Amino acid sequence: MIYTQHRNTVKWIEMLASILLIGFFDYMFSLSVSNWAIDPLIFYILLFALRYGLLGAFVSFTMTMLYHLFFLSVEGSDILLFLYDRTELSWIIFHFLVAMVCGIFSTSFQERYLSLRLRHEEVVEENNHLLETVEKLRISQSTMQKKVLDSDHTLTKIYQVGLELDQTAADIVRDRLVAVLKRSFKAENLAIYHVDASKRTLRLHVRFGEKDVLPQTLFIDPSTGIYQRMFKTNAISIRTMDETDVPLLIAPIRYDGKIQEVVVIQAIDFNRLTSYEMNIMQLILDWTGTRIEKALTMEWTASREDLIEGTRIYQIEPFNKKVALQQHRAEQYDQPYSTVALPVEQVRLSLVEMELILRQSMREIDIIGYDDTSQVLHFLLPGTPQENAEGFKRRIEELFARKGGNLG
Repeated sequence: MIYTQHRNTVKWIEMLASILLIGFFDYMFSLSVSNWAIDPLIFYILLFALRYGLLGAFVSFTMTMLYHLFFLSVEGSDILLFLYDRTELSWIIFHFLVAMVCGIFSTSFQERYLSLRLRHEEVVEENNHLLETVEKLRISQSTMQKKVLDSDHTLTKIYQVGLELDQTAADIVRDRLVAVLKRSFKAENLAIYHVDASKRTLRLHVRFGEKDVLPQTLFIDPSTGIYQRMFKTNAISIRTMDETDVPLLIAPIRYDGKIQEVVVIQAIDFNRLTSYEMNIMQLILDWTGTRIEKALTMEWTASREDLIEGTRIYQIEPFNKKVALQQHRAEQYDQPYSTVALPVEQVRLSLVEMELILRQSMREIDIIGYDDTSQVLHFLLPGTPQENAEGFKRRIEELFARKGGNLG
């Protein structure tokens, strides 16, 4: 813990009162402190330079200079000769160096302390979040013991689910969540969708079920019905008897402080639609949100070196690894994807300018790569079948034409 003072008025009062107090005793008792072998003014500079950093160093040095000049004038010395006297110049330089060295040291130390304090607060916050999660698990376990002694959701199994969802890649977290919902809640025909910024379109992330009931894109009205209830309560919403052409159950996945993804379930074991089971599902989804957020942060940190500087465009080798991952998911989970290549050797725009144009008509989950050897932009469209890729390419070409990026 170090001393901090955020009120500038107090700082000025402290420094001014201290120098006036020194001057009072110096004048009343004719101490001539400036002529002492060990100058008390040095300690004045040390005190406030170490206390308030560079600000304290500058102000205390200035106060000391004014103090010294004042007493020189009182003693009848020629102030103009003060700047030419070698002894006085040495006094000035020495006091200035002491002020600067101490001020820089103090400022650096305070910044280091602030950085460590912020890191400590982050750790404390994360620990509190973990404690809250453990407390939720404890409450769930207590409820299960009272109501359903033979329930599938024992504390041990919930802990195992938590470990299963704690992955380093967001796509793997989603895949594991789908597996958990199928295994623990007997859910069928389910998918995870990404919520776009307008909250009117859901884009497919991963699907386990029939394509006709789980399409690639869902257009929704967030102001009415089942979706309104979900966005309003930030909780699982179940279809009512008077609602048609909507999923049986939708559940939000929250991270970054808002609903980012939605689990859509078209069929589930009726016995699982109890309040208790839904609370367990909500708990799993809340934990999933934190795991996706963590995985995205880890992916972003790991991929910084893979991006072209100043952009979110991948270099060609890391981009090909992303394509290989989608190929694996297509083989294992029947998850469609597509790629598009766009030569840009004749475009007279920088990559930053091209990305600004391209992102206007792309989803948040779409990935761009660039081969600087052949000067070709590559696009990876997760969840988009290859037969729809040509439409995307035409849209990009039209956008370039409107924005002045001639593709030749």
